[in-house]
Amino acid sequence: MLLFLAAVLGLGSLNVLTLVNDQAHTAGVSFLKTVLAPALAEATMSRLLSQSPTEKYSALEKSHKALESKHVQLKKMSAFRSQVVKNISIRVARRVAVNAGKNVASYAAEIVPVVGVATITALTVSDLYDDCQTLKDLNELNVTFEHETSDEITVCGIKFP
Repeated sequence: MLLFLAAVLGLGSLNVLTLVNDQAHTAGVSFLKTVLAPALAEATMSRLLSQSPTEKYSALEKSHKALESKHVQLKKMSAFRSQVVKNISIRVARRVAVNAGKNVASYAAEIVPVVGVATITALTVSDLYDDCQTLKDLNELNVTFEHETSDEITVCGIKFP
């Protein structure tokens, strides 16, 4: 009778200990795996222990590590894309400012009869070159964000006589 009472109290205490202490539960699962491994197939043992908090925690921890790794990769990609956007916006802003200056500066020369035609032609060529550079910048953005690129030949492939 004393032996039976000691066994019941011991098992009850062990049960409470495994419920309140994660390390005790992990040690118990490891012990069960060691004891049951020779007797049961791996699939059967996995199915028996699949609802164990230790197994669930292990699966959650693996999932968390995978998400953490993906998060780091996404942060790096975001920083890279941000830098590309910044560089391109600086180039486009400079190009727009220079182009506006050229248009304002050429206004007086455009009304002179012979010089005006040459000025308009030169300004048009310069505008087309700037448009080609802008299109190349936009394609760089498209490549960075994995979008379809535009056909540069339409603007950049224009040949002048």
